[in-house]
Formats: sequence, C-alpha cells, structure tokens
Amino acid sequence: MAGVLPAAIGCYSYTPLETSSGISAGEHIAVEITDRGRAALGDRIGAGVVRLEGTVTSTDSQNVVMNVWRVAQIGGVSSKWSGESVQFSRDFMATVESRNLNRGRTYLVAGGVAVGLVLVIKSASLFGDFFGGTDPLPDPPPTSNRGWPF
Repeated sequence: MAGVLPAAIGCYSYTPLETSSGISAGEHIAVEITDRGRAALGDRIGAGVVRLEGTVTSTDSQNVVMNVWRVAQIGGVSSKWSGESVQFSRDFMATVESRNLNRGRTYLVAGGVAVGLVLVIKSASLFGDFFGGTDPLPDPPPTSNRGWPF
C-alpha cells in the first residue's frame, strides 16, 4: 500500500488555465507567485514562496481568496497546510494551473491495486480453495479392529 500512495497522488495533473476567462470558486488550482507577490506575501505565508496550491473560495477583478493546502518555497521545500484562507492580488500570479484527473494514470493505479490484492489473498490463502488452493490432507490410515494382547 505504501507503494500505491505516491502513484495515487500522480493521478492528478496540472494544466495551464487561462486567467482572462476567469477563475471560478471551487476550482483546485496551483498559482506561481511573482517576485513582487513573494515580497508582499512573505509576512503572511513565509519568505520565499513560489507556488500555492488550493481551492478557490472567491475571486473578483482584483483579488483571489483560496484555501491553501500546499506551499512551495524557493529551494524546493514544500509544506502542507490545512486549508487556511489566503487573499492575494491577481497581480501576484505569474501563472495559474488547474488540477485535473488523469484518467489513464488512475486506471493504471486501480488495476495495479486489484492485481496486488489478488496476489496477497492468494499467497495468504485467505479464501482457501476458492482460488484453487492446496490439495486436502490425505485420509488417515485405517484403524485396526484387533486388540493388542497386553
């Protein structure tokens, strides 16, 4: 199962989102932060933030409010957040990407999990003869009617 978890995370991919068409509430997005945004958000989010991931709660022509669940910083350090609400100016966004389900990877992971479960069940004989288990134990030798003369 520990091997499946990273693959399950890989079931999502980010694709560029056209910001002129608008970002709607409820969308899962990733935002690359500009240098100016990094300086302005440093006191609220931390120094060196380069990327925010989360769910948009509201937006207007000037600002975006999102519940943040991951923050990436310069140097590759990434930290998980628990959905804290952060408001920032649209001017702080260099690029915006939308999170989408990658069906191919999802089917591949689901198939791998199914095969893994069958192999575990088979190797542990959890269902006995259901999967063509081992032969039953041989019959015991017959007992004799003759008594021993002791």
